[in-house]
Amino acid sequence: MMGVQTGVPVTRRRRSMQSMTEINITSFVDVVLVLLIIFMMTSHLLQAGFEVKLPKASTPALEQKQEPIVVSLSLDKHLAVNNHDVPGPEALGSALQRELAAGGARPVYLRADHTVPYGAIVRVMESIKAAGVRDVGLMTEAGREDWFGK
Repeated sequence: MMGVQTGVPVTRRRRSMQSMTEINITSFVDVVLVLLIIFMMTSHLLQAGFEVKLPKASTPALEQKQEPIVVSLSLDKHLAVNNHDVPGPEALGSALQRELAAGGARPVYLRADHTVPYGAIVRVMESIKAAGVRDVGLMTEAGREDWFGK
């Protein structure tokens, strides 16, 4: 018996369809690569915290024996304690006390954007002192920049 459209006997056509059992993985690899690219593009957006551009100083960094508590202050006055958002300056003291209770007495550093007004930095330092922290350090980047931006 002859096939209707191909002119090839029916038994021969069935045999050729049965012998083609290999899986074509090209499309699978394409999908996996697209998912990998999407993951790589979005993973940097998932990092906790926010960007703070620190001022530069030529003083060498000190060695730390303990992991410090870092209070971050962004240009838009957004606060965070160890990359955990703080709703406002009034909640900063309780967030610091929780961190100190969890890890014991550790150094506290203020990481503020270099363009934040001095008054805002002083108010944050007051809140840190009110939480019972005696010494507050300021974080800087390595390097040297002109004081007046000339």
